[in-house]
Amino acid sequence: PVRILAPIKADAYGHGAVPVARHLEALGVDGLATANIDDAIAVRTAGVELPILLYASALPEGLGHVVAQGLTPTVVDADGVRALAEAAAGRSAPVPVHLKVDAGLGRLGVRLDEAAALARRIDAAPGLDVEGIYTHLPFTSDADAAWSARRLEAFAAVVRAIEAERGRPIRFAQGAASSLLAAGSPDGLTTVAPGHLVFGLSPIAELDAATLGFAPALRAVRARLIHVGERRRGDDLAGAGPGGLAADGRVGVVLFGMDNGYRPAARAGGAHMLCRGRRCTVVGVSAEYATIDLSGLPDAAVGDVVTVIGTDGDERIRVEDVAAQLGAPSAAYWLVALRGVPLRYAA
Repeated sequence: PVRILAPIKADAYGHGAVPVARHLEALGVDGLATANIDDAIAVRTAGVELPILLYASALPEGLGHVVAQGLTPTVVDADGVRALAEAAAGRSAPVPVHLKVDAGLGRLGVRLDEAAALARRIDAAPGLDVEGIYTHLPFTSDADAAWSARRLEAFAAVVRAIEAERGRPIRFAQGAASSLLAAGSPDGLTTVAPGHLVFGLSPIAELDAATLGFAPALRAVRARLIHVGERRRGDDLAGAGPGGLAADGRVGVVLFGMDNGYRPAARAGGAHMLCRGRRCTVVGVSAEYATIDLSGLPDAAVGDVVTVIGTDGDERIRVEDVAAQLGAPSAAYWLVALRGVPLRYAA
């Protein structure tokens, strides 16, 4: 009775929109959603037949293109309704439309107190049908949970009023995403859109997704040492200051840097990678390289595996750890930046 509209936004949070979409279709979800039309078209071109909702991202004059690509459009205002009515003219079946409501986030959508009027306008337009209505009420801490639950209740009440006026239900009525699902906030609606949780990530800072039974989709990110350098006490290296290095040391270089979404640590204590079962401090990050301290590993050599995310021996680095080290707002939003990394998919 509850439908799953799975977000694959931002290249499926860096996991690869097309392979993730194929997998989700095989699992039996009811639909997909993204604001990136290129990702949506790539998924459709790859043969995925699920409904694909394009979150609000198109100008009114672009909505006809959305429909022509076999995607489900979102509208947020009267201009969008007019443009879609023009695009629907002459089609054999009504164009399904989703209405995005701003229930309190203050970002995007029709005002909650104007949603019923816009839904009425869509239903009255020839060739259009309100298939869905959705909002987004995320939160990252317990302090904001009460606000989100309160706004969800208000949104659900408006949905029920719209359904009562039309005399029939809305197929995809969705207010709950990962944070509300993790918090167990009920809404009585027909659809959920779990983005973070689908990938085994928690949107709530104080909550580990594993405690809810979710395993991370990303098992590991690994590279290999392409260089090992010896440093000597007194070497006049960049940043060493007058007198040079205070002690001997070893460093290793991996081909994994800012071009891949990695960047210098933003918090005290720095960032780490794993090599030979040891935790190694990241001492530098540039456009294409990261340099790690190998001073405690005299046998480390070119070709050794370096783990950016994953387990090596008794040590483990989670994607949440990397996000925190680099100052990203959440693990999912660091993964959005992950790119240029060949991905291998396994059951």
